[in-house]
Amino acid sequence: MRCPYCGKEMEQGYIQCRDGVIWNNKTVPVAVLGSLSFSALRLGEYRGPWGGHAVVAWNCTDCQKIIIDY
Repeated sequence: MRCPYCGKEMEQGYIQCRDGVIWNNKTVPVAVLGSLSFSALRLGEYRGPWGGHAVVAWNCTDCQKIIIDY
């Protein structure tokens, strides 16, 4: 994938978390409670008890940007 900011090739990888990868439009006092918010968007899929949650992410080291499709 090409970086939409600089046009260079991006490296594919993963963002992982044991309890889920969540996007929210605000922070919450306890991060794990973020998934309970009405605006929460689960980004990753559950990969089993040893894999946790993961989502494919593309990294541009020049721009320091990460792009995630959900």
